[in-house]
Amino acid sequence: MDFISLLLQKADIYLLFFGRTAGLFVTAIPFNSSNIPVQVKVWLAAVTAFFLFMIYWQDPIGVAPGLLGYLLQFLGELMIGAALGFLTHLAFAIFQLAGQILDMQTGFGIVNVIDPSTGTPVPVIGNFKYVIAFIFFLSINGHHYLLAALEKSYYYLPLGTAHISGPLVEWVMGLAGQMFSAAFMIALPVLGALFIADLALGVIARTVPQMNVFLVGLPLKIGLGIALVLLMIPIFVWAFGRVFAGLFENLMNMLILLGR
Repeated sequence: MDFISLLLQKADIYLLFFGRTAGLFVTAIPFNSSNIPVQVKVWLAAVTAFFLFMIYWQDPIGVAPGLLGYLLQFLGELMIGAALGFLTHLAFAIFQLAGQILDMQTGFGIVNVIDPSTGTPVPVIGNFKYVIAFIFFLSINGHHYLLAALEKSYYYLPLGTAHISGPLVEWVMGLAGQMFSAAFMIALPVLGALFIADLALGVIARTVPQMNVFLVGLPLKIGLGIALVLLMIPIFVWAFGRVFAGLFENLMNMLILLGR
């Protein structure tokens, strides 16, 4: 049986594969970038779904009866792919949040730049950390790990077997809490140094009252913050590795919990 005939015979099953793949390509970093044309994303999702279909089409797959049932099943597969992509956003949000915390302390809180991938305003240091994390993610072939997780999802979670459970909801809520704590831990060394600088400025203000501490302190904190962020890049890279290792582990954990 040639590929075209098989695809036409099993078109309903192929579309389910396409739904899960499209959900990942629409939401996951770096595939969701607005710099990638929509047509390219659709073709990438279609080709990837075709290869996955050729691997798993012989597995027992239950297609929901009726048009409404099939549409709900397709939406379910779309949501599975979107959920996998959502985890990448949580990982990158850690670095943006850490940068935003530092922006507020260094005086960059009111300055925003446009994130080219989403078109939304983001803080300066937050965007700087995001860009470094993005480059690091590509350098370790993180996008390959995402595609591998998509392929493994059909092993852990065959078509039509996913469902939302209590442990899954608790796990996702726990991830949100871990995101905030990880962001704070990444920003903590620079925050500590800036706090010491604030204490020093407070002492100077008490001992030399004629000095305008505000005029001295603002550029001092900006310069100190930028210097510390640059000096901390090796530590940030180590943090990137830890966070992305956790991301790849969480992708598997989500698939297992969705299948329970």
